[in-house]
Amino acid sequence: IYFVAKEKGFLKDAGLDLHETEMESTNLMIQALSSGQADFNPSASVPALYAAEQNAPGTFKFLYITLMEKGRTNNALLVSKDAHYRSLQELKGKKIAAPPGATSVILLKLIFADVGINADQAVSIQELEPRTQLQALAARQVDAVFAIEPLITIGEEKGISRILEAEPMENHVMNPIPIAGGVVTAKYARSHTEVVQRLQQAMERSIDFIRQHEEDSRRILAADIGMQEKTATRLGINTYWKISEVNKDFVQRLADLFFKHGALQKPVDTKSMYVVLNP
Repeated sequence: IYFVAKEKGFLKDAGLDLHETEMESTNLMIQALSSGQADFNPSASVPALYAAEQNAPGTFKFLYITLMEKGRTNNALLVSKDAHYRSLQELKGKKIAAPPGATSVILLKLIFADVGINADQAVSIQELEPRTQLQALAARQVDAVFAIEPLITIGEEKGISRILEAEPMENHVMNPIPIAGGVVTAKYARSHTEVVQRLQQAMERSIDFIRQHEEDSRRILAADIGMQEKTATRLGINTYWKISEVNKDFVQRLADLFFKHGALQKPVDTKSMYVVLNP
């Protein structure tokens, strides 16, 4: 969504000049927002935000929600192309690579819990940077990878991996799953109301464009991350809820699920986590 907003000039049209800082994990992104080192994250992990909110309620405000849903295949559990595994249950006792940060680890534990496996006891989750995950799989350093696009497509194209199960988050956690969102801090929203309003409008223009032009959106993504265009055409495209469209009860269900399974130590009231610029 951010790549589209930048490429199509929606941010420029809104009079916004954003300075980008790349960070390697969801935890670092949340810390940057919390400390004031960053004002906006276009794709902050929802589970990571819940973890931060439980200790500092009211800190973050959503501008929109990013969803993963069945039929769009943005996440999968991968195994080596020649691996004999046929089900998640067969990964018991194995090493699973996951992207760094609490979000992927928590989601992976919930996925395994749904098929009767206690991941804390029965699998070894290893946090690896996405750029090294396929290499680790090929070298037999891990037995499976909890992956998101474009890694799924790249692994198949290079003959390294195959999909053991597509869309495990939707199959075993919830569908659709509100996995991320554009967020600012409540403090920034209060002190820069007009700027945040323009930012929200620019990102909603981006959502409209993605809905109407999925193929063009894939090409924009490919150009921005250095991917071959033919590979990008196979990628799933996330769906989005604008603030006016959010099913707040549904978003709350994920926080309640995390609390139920011990991923959160305290309940989190997500219904206060939405920016209100014109109360």
